[in-house]
Amino acid sequence: MNKLQLLLLVVSLVRYGGTQSVEDCIEIVCSTYGQINTLWCHKLPTHFCQCRPTPIEGIWEPQVMPCAEETVFSFRHQVCVHPDMRNGAECFDEITDDIDETLCIDPPAPCETFKQINQLKCHNTEKRFCQCRPLTSNPSVWVAVAMPCAEETSFSFYHQTCTRDELWTNSCPAV
Repeated sequence: MNKLQLLLLVVSLVRYGGTQSVEDCIEIVCSTYGQINTLWCHKLPTHFCQCRPTPIEGIWEPQVMPCAEETVFSFRHQVCVHPDMRNGAECFDEITDDIDETLCIDPPAPCETFKQINQLKCHNTEKRFCQCRPLTSNPSVWVAVAMPCAEETSFSFYHQTCTRDELWTNSCPAV
């Protein structure tokens, strides 16, 4: 490990209070395409778990990720949100695919190709974005679902994430 890697490790340990264990991931499975593309709960609400590829081709394993400061993970929204937007029991009750299926239909965002499914799209308000998600009733059908940005952030199409409002500029393509 070189000096830069060691420094980054120390900074991340100080920043996040140590590493969180994948054993604390709740019900994570990394076997199917749908499971790999789902974010999973962690025992600490300020963290979530996701499936990441290993160096061995075709093998995926859990990885713990932190939420941004002052946000908590919401399984229902599939993103870190302001604490007021999260049901405190959602990660400890039976986990289902109850993602808020408020569809992005103005204009409809296509979710047919791999590229379309993996690209976040603009919503008609900068405080939300559209993300392709499988329907709970038919997981083989993907639709664009409206997702919220964290408080004091807005969606940047260019960055493919929500950015702080003071740094945000509109990068959504004109329709």
